[in-house]
Amino acid sequence: MTTPQPLPSTLFTTDQQAGEARFEAWRQSISVVFDVAPLVPQSIAAFQATVHATHLGHLLVGDLHFAEQQFLRAEPRVVRDGLDHYLVQWYRTGGFVGQRDGDTDIEVRPGDIAILDLGRTLRTFARTSHVMTLIVPRELLHEALGVRDSDLHGTVLRGGSALGGLLSDHLLSLQRRLPGVALDDAPAVARASVQMLAACVLPSARTLQGARGAIEGVTLQRIQQHIHRHLGADLSADALCRTFGLSRSALYRLFEPLGGVAHHVQQRRLLAAYQALANPANHRLRVAEVASRVGFASNAHFSRAFRTAFGIAPSDVRTPGGAGAAGPHLPTAQGSSAEYAAWVRGLQGAGATVG
Repeated sequence: MTTPQPLPSTLFTTDQQAGEARFEAWRQSISVVFDVAPLVPQSIAAFQATVHATHLGHLLVGDLHFAEQQFLRAEPRVVRDGLDHYLVQWYRTGGFVGQRDGDTDIEVRPGDIAILDLGRTLRTFARTSHVMTLIVPRELLHEALGVRDSDLHGTVLRGGSALGGLLSDHLLSLQRRLPGVALDDAPAVARASVQMLAACVLPSARTLQGARGAIEGVTLQRIQQHIHRHLGADLSADALCRTFGLSRSALYRLFEPLGGVAHHVQQRRLLAAYQALANPANHRLRVAEVASRVGFASNAHFSRAFRTAFGIAPSDVRTPGGAGAAGPHLPTAQGSSAEYAAWVRGLQGAGATVG
């Protein structure tokens, strides 16, 4: 059995440079996409930036930290480099103000997602920021949108909007899962991300249907986070359906791979109870109090479920040198700047079916 091949990735950081060489190294690194300039010349010596890029075959995913600066794509450069991509930027912190096409103002705040057309001009003045990016070939996104052309340059999905929140949740999930994605799975992951982007930028029956799998994945993650944070609350199917605006059939379909929603909630509660009982800081809490705090209304039901899950009574977790030290056994839920520049240029004309 062969070991799955990991995704290609590369890391750039200015930490390896000193003084003014730090900004010059950054300038060369980002030059495949932007011309850059410091907003305050005196800050060059202390400038910091990092880029962690991952190649998904038809997409590039980047996680960037950088100090304040100006980003520029003027007409001569646009014509010269011929990049035919969209740059999707999720500003997790920071943001920018600027103009597209020379006269249309743009403002991006923390949490917002900007879609920029690298085939058109742009000038932005960015604050110190943490940004997640996607570089998407034009034809790939247009195919997912079902259009021959579109005017997306400067589109901003606000962080507080439903579609902006949905896309940012997907991007965060993508970033967290990238280390475990095998090279053979890259096309499917890229396709899901492009479909999600299309559904959020231009919602339609076509794009929403194409992104159905990705949307359901994000919805499941949101519900799981809600369950984890509110174990003591009402987590019945009816309550979850009301909270997330889902039908019972939709909720059950999402949780079917996890053994059902009731099973998943109980397993999360049991694991939280085990961890609480094993924590010496909670030694004054009675077992019944722990059970109640994680959402069990019946102490007898809690004890039976706990023994079934872990093979011991709840009180045994606190036995010195006993099972508490071992932990519970629940089923597990299922380069260089030159290299980066070559990746960006290599996306040119990359064709893939995304429907």
